[in-house]
Amino acid sequence: MAGKNFYLLESKTGKKRSGDNKNKIILNTRVRLARNLAEHKFVNISSVPEKNILLKEIRKYIDDIKDFKDFRFYSIKNLGKIQRDLLFKDYMISPEAANKMQGKGLFIRSGPNWGESAIIMINQEDHLRIQSVRPGLNILEAYKEVIRIERYFERKISFAFDKNLGFLTASPLNLGTALKISVIAHLPVLAISPMVADFVKKLNQVGCLINGYFVGHSEIIGNLFKISNQVTLGKSEGTIVEEMQAICLNIIDDEKTARIKLKESDPLGIKDNIYRSFGLLKYAKILSYEESLELLSILRLGLDLDIIDGINDFDYFEIMGKISDSHIISDLEMSGRVTDDELDSARADLIRKKILKEI
Repeated sequence: MAGKNFYLLESKTGKKRSGDNKNKIILNTRVRLARNLAEHKFVNISSVPEKNILLKEIRKYIDDIKDFKDFRFYSIKNLGKIQRDLLFKDYMISPEAANKMQGKGLFIRSGPNWGESAIIMINQEDHLRIQSVRPGLNILEAYKEVIRIERYFERKISFAFDKNLGFLTASPLNLGTALKISVIAHLPVLAISPMVADFVKKLNQVGCLINGYFVGHSEIIGNLFKISNQVTLGKSEGTIVEEMQAICLNIIDDEKTARIKLKESDPLGIKDNIYRSFGLLKYAKILSYEESLELLSILRLGLDLDIIDGINDFDYFEIMGKISDSHIISDLEMSGRVTDDELDSARADLIRKKILKEI
C-alpha cells in the first residue's frame, strides 16, 4: 500500500501487531519536552551570570520536591571529559553543552533497566528539557513520565507560551507542543534491501526524520537508525504519541517481512554472513567500535531468525553502550593515555565474555 498515510492507515487494520518490548527491532524509546521560562532570555542570548542564576533557581526548586529525591544533580562544568562524552553519546547533553559548559546542569534518575532514565536538562538549547528514556518500544510510558515531571514545574513556573504558536522554543522546529519522540531501530535487512529508498520516503511523507543513530557520522553504523517526529506545531501531544506508535509498529512489521523474504530467498547466503560474523567475534584479538557493531548486528539477526545457537541471547542496545570507548575506559578504570589497540583489545575480550557460552 502506497501513499502519504501508509504507516498511519496500516495501524488501523485490526491485525495483531508485533509491538512488544521484546521485538528486538525497536531498541530504545526517548520522549522529550522542551520548555522555556516566561520573562527570561533564551539560553542562546543570555549571559553566563544569567544562566547561573536560572540554574540555581531551578535546582533549588527541584531539590525542594520530595518526589524528585531520586534525581542526582550534575554541573556540566564539573564533569570530566569522559563523563561528558558518555552523556553526549547517550543524548543527555548537546554538543554545545559538552563544550560550552558554564551555567548548564542536569538531573538524572536511573531506572532498573539498562538505558532507562529520566533526565531534566537545564540551560542547554532551552531552559528546560525533560526527557524519559525507556528500553524497547515504550512511547506511552515515557510520555507519561515527562508529563508527570512537567506538571511539578507548572505549579511554580510560568512557561513561555503563545496562543498561536504554542510553547516558545529556541528552535522554530520545536514550536507548538515541543514534544519530540525518537526511537532507535535495528534494521539489518531493510538497510540492505532495494526497498530502503521507498522506506525512507514513506517515513518522510508521514512527518518523520530518519538518520543514523550516531551523531557526526554520515554512514549507517551497525544498521542502527534514529527515527523521530519532525512536526510539533499544529498537532496535539496525544496525536503525536498515537502517530509515532503506529509508525513504529509498521516499521517492526516491515523489517520482519523483509527478514522472512531474505531467509527464504537466500538461506545459504544469510547463514554464511552470520557464521562469518560469529567467527570474527569469537577469535579476533582487536575490534574497533564500528566493526564490532556491524558484526553484532548480524549476530543479533542470526539469533532472531533462529539460525545460530551456542551463544548467549544478548541485548544489542545494552552491549553497544558498554563496548564504547568511554564506557570501557570508565568501567575498567583505565588511567593515563589509553591507546587504540588497548581499547580494541579490551572490547574484543568484553564481547566474547558477553556472547560466548563457553570461553
